[in-house]
Amino acid sequence: MANSRYRRRLENDLDRWIGRGLVPADNRAAILGDIAEARPGWSAAGALAILGSTLLALAAISFVAANWTQLGNGLRLILILSTLWACFLGAGRALARQHPAIGHALAMLGAVLFGVAIVLVAQIFNMSSWRYTVFAVWAVGALIVAVVIPSRPVLILSALLGAAWVGAESANPYAPPVIWSYLPLWAIMMAAASRLRSLVSANLLAIGLYIWVCFLLWDFARDDRLSELQLSTALILASAAAGMLFAVLRDHSLFGFGALANWGATLALAAGFTVQFPLDRFERWQAGNDGAAERWIEIAGVSSADYWMLAGAFLVIFLAALAWRVVNNKGARTLALPALAAALAALLLPSLAGMLGGHGVLALRIVSGLILFALATALILYGSREGRRYIGGLGITLFIAETLYVYGETFGDLLDTSFFFLIGGLLLFGLSFAVIRLQKRLAARPEAQS
Repeated sequence: MANSRYRRRLENDLDRWIGRGLVPADNRAAILGDIAEARPGWSAAGALAILGSTLLALAAISFVAANWTQLGNGLRLILILSTLWACFLGAGRALARQHPAIGHALAMLGAVLFGVAIVLVAQIFNMSSWRYTVFAVWAVGALIVAVVIPSRPVLILSALLGAAWVGAESANPYAPPVIWSYLPLWAIMMAAASRLRSLVSANLLAIGLYIWVCFLLWDFARDDRLSELQLSTALILASAAAGMLFAVLRDHSLFGFGALANWGATLALAAGFTVQFPLDRFERWQAGNDGAAERWIEIAGVSSADYWMLAGAFLVIFLAALAWRVVNNKGARTLALPALAAALAALLLPSLAGMLGGHGVLALRIVSGLILFALATALILYGSREGRRYIGGLGITLFIAETLYVYGETFGDLLDTSFFFLIGGLLLFGLSFAVIRLQKRLAARPEAQS
């Protein structure tokens, strides 16, 4: 188990530190005794039990479906509800007898059968107007089971159902364009994920939340309220604001919010990288067409109150969270200035594009590339200095992606395919070597100072 491996490593480290005089020998037992007991992780038995419960759930659904016409409504409901409660009672008894794998498997089976019961009731009473609301009710029921048991596998199911609900309703033409009721459900699920320390649930909830944000911005941009660049920069600022806000909560040692911050940073960087694509597309189109002014307005847009209201609100949230982190977290100061510069550049990019016009697209592409390179370098330095491997990895990924993009745009049409890949491979090896040397230099700097 991970805890035993950590204990063995700590014992070896303590012996080495004691030998060097860094730690008093009398403190060895106290330090080892202070190791918190780790929660039991996944095991083969637990995984097989969960898979078995899934197959049993499918068997129950198939049996009911095959014999649907022969069973009356009352018998159908009694059959499913009795099996559901038997699963919950069995889960409680198994957990009380210290059989967590069986307990979680039965709880998962009961949560699945709860969804089957909801569908059955909706069909009996012809509740077709529910649309996809069944996913929401099912998610709430699974959430209650996950908290009462408590069960992290059932919480994962609840997070998946919540994301399925908001995704299905957002794509449903008969539903409201923005499902605002997802936010309180998401907040309760996130609180449960933090309490149960379920990192998988936290990541699923992060994905669901940022999908909801994308639908929110897409709905706001309809009817030509935002141009392509304005929508992209609004997404950059929205995801950056959310990521920075969640980073503040992570600094308060709230479990799971680091995943939310990481997903926000990922989405912000991805949106920033794709800003270059409409500029590239317009430049290629401009070469062989006349009357580019109207096409440029579609891409760059015009200065409007809608954009400044939306983007400005996200920027205020971002700046407030960034200021809090700068004041209370010394490590965040390394990234403060590049993050601030990138956010302001994103806010002003559509206005700058409108002022320069279509003839300034090359200058915009150069400025965008320089900003992305500078931000990637700052992320690499921050990740190396503060031990944030995910953020450092994002910086490396962005630097490599931008290098390949610039390289492809500059030499792609001039080089043979094999020669293109050869130079690209050598370039990536050179970049990786430079990053490794930089990380070693930064890692050795504190030792040299101490």
